[in-house]
Amino acid sequence: MDSLRAPALTLFLFTASFLGCVETIAQSSSTQGVAVHLDSITYINRAIRQVERLVDAHPETPVRLILIASGVEPALEGAIDKNGGLYSAQLEQLLAKGVEIFACETTLTSLSKRPEDLTFGIDTVSSGIAELARLQLKSDYAYLKL
Repeated sequence: MDSLRAPALTLFLFTASFLGCVETIAQSSSTQGVAVHLDSITYINRAIRQVERLVDAHPETPVRLILIASGVEPALEGAIDKNGGLYSAQLEQLLAKGVEIFACETTLTSLSKRPEDLTFGIDTVSSGIAELARLQLKSDYAYLKL
């Protein structure tokens, strides 16, 4: 009977140790927020809804939406979707929920636009890609590409 107890005890101790490590990792997670990368106007309405659901599910988690390439176009003042609705109304809903929205200045320049051409409340970063990297590497943000 003792020959069966030793392997069972070893398995028990290993399992308890492993679960303890998993719990410690989960408790010490250093993720500070979520960086959402949006670089296309094609599915912008769906992406905005997904960001809204993310914020609703995790209201305490900071979310930064980084707009790059054609993803910047809906953030321009007066931009309308295919149904004739203003994108600004949808973006303002995200801003009201605490989402920080940033447009890439490099993209604005390529579109011959200025930061003043953006919908109220949208900030800029010099490079959207560089900001996404910075958030991940230096600020411990999780990354989502929509």
